[in-house]
Amino acid sequence: MSQNIVALDLGSGQITGALVVYDENTGTCRVRHAVRQQCPAVSACYILDFDRAARTVSAVLRQLCEAASFAPTVVVGLRGGFLSFRRSGGTQSIESKNSVITSKDVRAALDNSVPESLDENLEVVNLLPQSFTIDGKTGIQKPEGLVGNFLEAETFLSCALSTHLSNLNRVMTAAGYEDFEAVPTVLALCDSLVKPEEKQAGVLLLDLGAANSSAALYHKGLLEGAWEIPLGADLLVQEVAEVLQNDLKSARETLRQHPYGEDEVMDDLLDEAALHMMQKIKRELLQGSLAYIKYPPRHVVLTGGGSGLAAKNAAEKVFSVRRARLAGHDDLIADSEELTAPQYTSALSLALHSQRHGGPALGSVAEKTGGFLGRVLAKLGLN
Repeated sequence: MSQNIVALDLGSGQITGALVVYDENTGTCRVRHAVRQQCPAVSACYILDFDRAARTVSAVLRQLCEAASFAPTVVVGLRGGFLSFRRSGGTQSIESKNSVITSKDVRAALDNSVPESLDENLEVVNLLPQSFTIDGKTGIQKPEGLVGNFLEAETFLSCALSTHLSNLNRVMTAAGYEDFEAVPTVLALCDSLVKPEEKQAGVLLLDLGAANSSAALYHKGLLEGAWEIPLGADLLVQEVAEVLQNDLKSARETLRQHPYGEDEVMDDLLDEAALHMMQKIKRELLQGSLAYIKYPPRHVVLTGGGSGLAAKNAAEKVFSVRRARLAGHDDLIADSEELTAPQYTSALSLALHSQRHGGPALGSVAEKTGGFLGRVLAKLGLN
């Protein structure tokens, strides 16, 4: 039996989608189709023009679904400044002394990790259990079935402004897909691209887009922070344009004609521009949270359309890490080599995340009982 998964990534002025088929008999995923279409009506999940966005989403989904052998699960990546992230924790006292902890107890602890003081304009879109503690014993991964009196849960919460979620929901409904999963893209990228040993050692994931970027920081295996950053590789293009005294369109064409490593003069220019871009990203991280100051990473993993050798080299210098590497899905089975190209990395990561952690679509945003938190708990088998 197979599972068809269609994933959409709404970026800066474009929509990228991929169809991935999971074969339960072999336990493998295969990329069957991928689409990339310009769409000025969206900007990192912000809907700027409802009608144009709905038409483009509908066209992309139609192309992908036509290539599927049967109705697919649809997952949409969330990114942009309307997202916010935080570490949290919740507790639950077990009803009877030395009783077995049940799924109900685990759910209560996770529920209690959502602050009562959470802004009414925010909605929890993802709740990631990180670790549990039972009667002072830390590091427990699966408390259900164990005996204890007091359960503590460490979680990582992803929140979003309700208005922008509603706009996304309306676009998906207009495109004919009311039932869909929604996952912060940066979490899907971490799940599929960052190695467990990197998370343990301390790693910063950077997803470099054109106008927006995302980042996530791990320390000792735990997700300490995540950020949506309002800048990206357009900074690099702007600097090249200024030096060459060209407009942005001409600068992009020049960069396409001179790939990194083929022209020493252009390489020097790209190295300098990438260095300045990374310095600005680092300043955003330092200003955005104490997590980066407290847990400086030992490794950097780069992905996204703005990543490349110049960005990799700059990251090693600016973040003073042992190693920076470029990450993608070159190892995936695909109908053609082009389907695993870097521009599809986010969409592919979303599809893989859905296959590993997702569940059946539970209705549109407006109809989901308990909002997205109810859906998250359902995925964990706790709803």
